[in-house]
Amino acid sequence: MVSLYQLAITVGFLAAYFANYLLSGFSEVRIFDNPSLYKIFNAEVWRAMLGLETLPALIFLLMLFFVPESPRWLIMKNKPSSGKNILFRIYKNEKEVNNQIASIQESTSTETRSEWAWLLKPGIFRAVLIGVAIAMLGQFMGVNAVLYYGPAIFEESGLSKGDSLFYQVMVGIVNMGTTVIALLIIDKVGRKKLVYWGVSGMIISLVLIGFYFISGKTAGISSLLLLVFFLFYIFCCAISICAVIFVLLSEIYPTRIRGLAMSVAGISLWVGTYLIGQLTPWLLENLTPAGTFFLCRIG
Repeated sequence: MVSLYQLAITVGFLAAYFANYLLSGFSEVRIFDNPSLYKIFNAEVWRAMLGLETLPALIFLLMLFFVPESPRWLIMKNKPSSGKNILFRIYKNEKEVNNQIASIQESTSTETRSEWAWLLKPGIFRAVLIGVAIAMLGQFMGVNAVLYYGPAIFEESGLSKGDSLFYQVMVGIVNMGTTVIALLIIDKVGRKKLVYWGVSGMIISLVLIGFYFISGKTAGISSLLLLVFFLFYIFCCAISICAVIFVLLSEIYPTRIRGLAMSVAGISLWVGTYLIGQLTPWLLENLTPAGTFFLCRIG
């Protein structure tokens, strides 16, 4: 269930890539006479790509009005009738609803309030640091550099803008498809084994990508081979770090401090994502693509 969150993210990425690819093709076959439309859909098509995000954002906003409160939260706040109504909408069975309410009341009656000071206790503090390291280093292995700036990176290899956007769609397909595979095998194979094999594959693919940008063009190697390296990298990443990270973080902390510890790890993950998003253009320009991916290998 935790991994479904990552699957939803990959579906969103793929939808965005596909929409961008379609808009790029549309800008070439439909030329607008209106100056404003020409600027948005032809001269500066990136404006249409960003503007299209308004549609899912509005749908999301409207759906929020139909999302009920958490039954567990309502029962904890001494509103059992409201919680029961929501549970009945889910289970449609009075007996099952009563069982759920009894289970929630039993578990919450034994819970103690989490305190931030608990995170500093020996053993727990170490686990928090491990979670922060996993969250941040997973981002510094470069996956979001590819997911965010893939088209620009592909263009560096000599591909046209249209081809680079199409290849980014392929990246999204592999990312989503591999996440589905990870969901099916994560409990059978195990978390650590997936990470071991996946990260090993990521390191190999990052080295190959770096060497391609150093000597691939001069050696006359097809840019399609670069695409293969990138797809292999995304496959290794999606089946390991991306799919496992939220599951792993949710399982390494004791129940009583899980919420607080997960919030610290979550903040670390998004700080890492932000830094990669901001630094990648600078790294590509100053370290070259080869240097950027060699640096990700170290991460």
